Amino acid sequence: MSTRACIYTRISDDAEGKALGVARQEKDCHGLAEREGLTVVQVYSDNDISASTRSRKPRPAWGRMLDDAEAGRFEVILAYSTSRLTRRPREIEDIVDLNEDFGTRLITVASGRPDLSTADGRMNTRLLGNVDTGEAERTAERARRKQKELAESGRHNGPRPFGWNIVGVKADQRLIIDAAEAATLKECVARVLAGEGLRKICLDLNARGIKTSTGRTWQTPVLRWMLLRWTNCGVRSHQPLGKDGKPKGKQQIYSGQWEPIIDRETHDRVVALLTDPSRRSNNRGSEAKYLLTSVAYCGECGEHVVGTSEFNYVLKNGRTRHYPHNYKCPHAGCMKVTRRMADVDDHVTRVVLGVLARDGVRLLGGDPRSAEQARERIAALKAKLALAADQFADDTLTGEQLQRITGRLLPQLRAEQAKLRKAQPPDESLSEYTGAGVEQAWAKATIETRKRIIRLMGMRITINRVGPGNGRDYDPGSVSIDWK
Repeated sequence: MSTRACIYTRISDDAEGKALGVARQEKDCHGLAEREGLTVVQVYSDNDISASTRSRKPRPAWGRMLDDAEAGRFEVILAYSTSRLTRRPREIEDIVDLNEDFGTRLITVASGRPDLSTADGRMNTRLLGNVDTGEAERTAERARRKQKELAESGRHNGPRPFGWNIVGVKADQRLIIDAAEAATLKECVARVLAGEGLRKICLDLNARGIKTSTGRTWQTPVLRWMLLRWTNCGVRSHQPLGKDGKPKGKQQIYSGQWEPIIDRETHDRVVALLTDPSRRSNNRGSEAKYLLTSVAYCGECGEHVVGTSEFNYVLKNGRTRHYPHNYKCPHAGCMKVTRRMADVDDHVTRVVLGVLARDGVRLLGGDPRSAEQARERIAALKAKLALAADQFADDTLTGEQLQRITGRLLPQLRAEQAKLRKAQPPDESLSEYTGAGVEQAWAKATIETRKRIIRLMGMRITINRVGPGNGRDYDPGSVSIDWK
């Protein structure tokens, strides 16, 4: 009976996912088995998994192979080289233990036939393992330094980001804007800032046949990641990694070598919105249904209340009892507040509309007086620039004079434009929620937009406990509205 053997193959990085590297190793090991007169009874393969000391990714095939060796299912382990087997000194000891306890031998294509039965053989195997470990760690150090160098120079590194195309190769690689995708990205930003839910946007993009940069359909986590990335505003980010491969220190940012699709201020607003702790995640992706869910607070425990569905219950006597929509405290240890949703929503809506009609611009972050002053100043500066351009065209100004004029006026123009953006509400689409037309705008708004406006206004709505029956006759005083 011929000696039974197993083959172990591994490659750290399989970018194309075709397993060609491990296939070549397996072919060479089969050739080795034939030359040695061994019968291969099992092949174990860990594709696209590192075996360095810094990797924390498990290698399931490696674990199965050790278990099967202890169970006596083969007597020889075949590998292309010791570095394909492992780069961890402690795992070399696993192979040494297998030889000492079960007589399992190791034969490789490129690293020879380690004699694990002798002290010198074990020493040489350990030394070779340490050399493999050192090479892996040096490779990791070079890779980390290269990543930092790319970030500091502002160059993009990685797959194509949605909104841009990659042109050139290696050192000449750069990003150029894809007009169609850039328009879609700007649209998504505007819709999110207007209060629209990510799931709803994903469904719309998929219905229109718009794909991600990898050609797949949109999912909420993918859209959220795309909207949060620094790339959108022309910034190159870099997260330093420690020797263990885990993030270490603060994220570093540098000016990117590509044209941004949105400005930094807009990006900051998107990040603030999507990372707001009060913004509740919904894994099912359904649209917001209730105005004050995760907005209003329980007056007893201080946690958020949630909305409940209405339902009918048939009693034993055949009568049907109707339970309307309610807001209730769902938190264990409390659950002491329940109130009819229609009453609370009507109360809060009347307060919101009254305040928006009277003072909406200021509450939504705008400053009408400063905005008007900035507009006037912008118009004056643009007029001066236009006049200078006409005078240059008529040869009354030299090129040097025109350059000096624009050099002084353009910084002033950009400063006034920044003042105007700061003086306006956080999103232009919110301008209709102020003044006399607020009721019509509110009636057409989605629940998500209404919730966003309430948060922007700085309202703290608390539903207080009123005792047995939870207030069958609604008392407006039981719902307190404060301003942050």
